[in-house]
Amino acid sequence: MLVVGVLLGALAGCRKTPEGIIPPDKMALLLADIHTTEAALDGNASGFATDSAKRALMQSLFAKHGVTSAQVDTSFYWYGAHLEEYMKVYDMTIETLQKRITEAENAGAKADETPRQVSEDGDSVNIFRTTPSMRLTAGTPSEYIPFHFATDKNWDRGDRYTLSARTLYANAPLQLMLVVDYNDGTAEYATLRRSSDATQHLTLATDSSKVATSVYGYIHYSPSERETVFVDSISLVRVRNHSDNDRQRELHPATPTRTR
Repeated sequence: MLVVGVLLGALAGCRKTPEGIIPPDKMALLLADIHTTEAALDGNASGFATDSAKRALMQSLFAKHGVTSAQVDTSFYWYGAHLEEYMKVYDMTIETLQKRITEAENAGAKADETPRQVSEDGDSVNIFRTTPSMRLTAGTPSEYIPFHFATDKNWDRGDRYTLSARTLYANAPLQLMLVVDYNDGTAEYATLRRSSDATQHLTLATDSSKVATSVYGYIHYSPSERETVFVDSISLVRVRNHSDNDRQRELHPATPTRTR
């Protein structure tokens, strides 16, 4: 991901941004837009298949904020070397993203425990629509990032789902879990638990002989005392079944959980 990898230095921070560095409030808005843009890129890979197309999109984003690539790069490195200031900016970024999510929910979605219905067509669609990154500490209210989606008219038998996430500067394993419920009362799940700062991918290929009613799961990380960990690049991509369901289920075996 473009943003976080260059932001995380470990030096003590100054309390004032020097000339030429994007100030905190403006930096937070820029980061929020970058997160949103990168989520859109993940969900529309075919529309931005080349690096030049992605660079052009980012350049237009920088122009919107009245900054240059050089200013952005310099600001990334400055905040990366001043962690205390970066944390303030990151908190403002999360607040901005959460506000946008709330506004979107008020316009049509709901923020309760009811499974969300995401009606999006396409062979490959990122259906994860909440914040694509989170900061976890020992004092964070929850170590889990849950999700729950109900099926709709755009979901097909045999669809497969890939949950992706990565940690930065983590000392413990990241755990991913995916579960699918079927209309006959059965369910299957897949899990992945691994220690690595590389992006982790967990795929579950649903049974094409059954009708899925919901897909849900979580991302989990348990930070130790004084540890600050960033869970980043979160996505849940649905890929259409292209008549190779048996092969995909062999490659990505799932575990049955119950039968009526």
